[in-house]
Amino acid sequence: MATPSGGSINSFVANSMPPPMSGAASSPPNFIGGIGGPSSVSSVAATSPGSVTSTTSPASVSSVLDSAATPSAVVYGLGNAASGGSTDGSNQPAPGAASSSAASASTLSAKEVELQRKRARDRKSQQAMRDRTKWTIFNLNEQVAFLTQMLSDRARDVNLLNSRMRMLETENSQLRAQNAALQLSLMGSQQPNDPAAAAAAGAAAASAALAAGATGTSGSIGAILPAGDGSSQGQVAVQKPEVMKKPWEIPPVDGPPTCLSDQILQGFITSKVHQRSVDGALTFGFKPNLCSLLEKDRRTSDAISDIVGDIVRSYFEIDTLPKQVAVFYIMCSLLKWMVLLDQPSWDLLPSWLRPTQLQVTTPHAAWIDRIPWPTVRNYLIAHPDITLDHFAAVYSTSFSIRWPYDPTHVLLKAVSPEEDVTINPVYEEHIRQLSNWEVGKAFRDRYPEIAEIIDRDANISNDLTTL
Repeated sequence: MATPSGGSINSFVANSMPPPMSGAASSPPNFIGGIGGPSSVSSVAATSPGSVTSTTSPASVSSVLDSAATPSAVVYGLGNAASGGSTDGSNQPAPGAASSSAASASTLSAKEVELQRKRARDRKSQQAMRDRTKWTIFNLNEQVAFLTQMLSDRARDVNLLNSRMRMLETENSQLRAQNAALQLSLMGSQQPNDPAAAAAAGAAAASAALAAGATGTSGSIGAILPAGDGSSQGQVAVQKPEVMKKPWEIPPVDGPPTCLSDQILQGFITSKVHQRSVDGALTFGFKPNLCSLLEKDRRTSDAISDIVGDIVRSYFEIDTLPKQVAVFYIMCSLLKWMVLLDQPSWDLLPSWLRPTQLQVTTPHAAWIDRIPWPTVRNYLIAHPDITLDHFAAVYSTSFSIRWPYDPTHVLLKAVSPEEDVTINPVYEEHIRQLSNWEVGKAFRDRYPEIAEIIDRDANISNDLTTL
């Protein structure tokens, strides 16, 4: 295509422009193949023909005509021209646009860098917090372990101290009971030439012999022989039992003491029997006095209740009030009869607590007499290999009294300060029934044969005669 000359182009532009309208800018028609929109045409030339002629060079008009074949290029160029960019067809942004885009890019880059730094600081802070938490948990675990160990050591020390305290209390109670028994055995020894004093001295000698392990029984009490009968002074002779005796006059044949409680009780019986032979009848309360059992330092006028109360309190395995009162009751009843050997005290004994035929004919340990079940007493006499150390450890913790009521109801409180606490008559009748005495699983597992005997003896009525 031939390039028109400058004059022809100017004439073409001049002839194609409509005459200007007065008072308004003329809008050239859409002459480039109908491509440019109204906005693009108005953006290109809202000028007079003269300005177009004066500002448009042949090269620029030629470039416009050449670009008519490519509408996008025309539009792009017009858009650039409208936006103040270059219209030479080079598609290069203006220097101002490049600087603004560079500034915005630098601003975005700075924000991203700051955001990355903030995220890094947050990660470090979170890691530091996790480390502190982990260290705190570790320290707390160490402290818990240390305090637990200290608590365990303290609990062990407390248990040891409690054990030692119980041992000392037991020893103290036993020594007090032994001291009381020795004092009672030395009563009446005011004048050496007095026959009563000689009898009391003989009682003390017999008690010492029992304490030393000499063979004898609570029924075969020695008597002091006169010095001029050919025997040495102070020699103990055994009285021959009478041919015909009442049942209440025959005590059990007890051997040497096998434990401290046997030693105390046997010495007490010996001293009281000699005191009765010298002073006549002894006087004891009709029923046991519970004051010495309930109050550690309380002493009463009933020596039997005092000594039995000290012994019962020394057994920490007998830890409930019903058990303590039951054991206290049968021990006081039995000890009172063994001291007096009379029918009233015999009648007060539960029938199942009276000695069996084997008890009054065969020497045995004195602790066996205090077992409630008569057939069990015969079994223990027939099996001397069962010692108190083996039997009492499991028996004291296993036996119990069937009492489905409030434990405090076993006693009747004193109405006035002058009165003493007494056993509830309902509970007294309750413990006089052998069926209300029982043993637990530990004892049954240790002595199954004795447990079967206990179950059979549980059906024995209170009017049982001596076996």
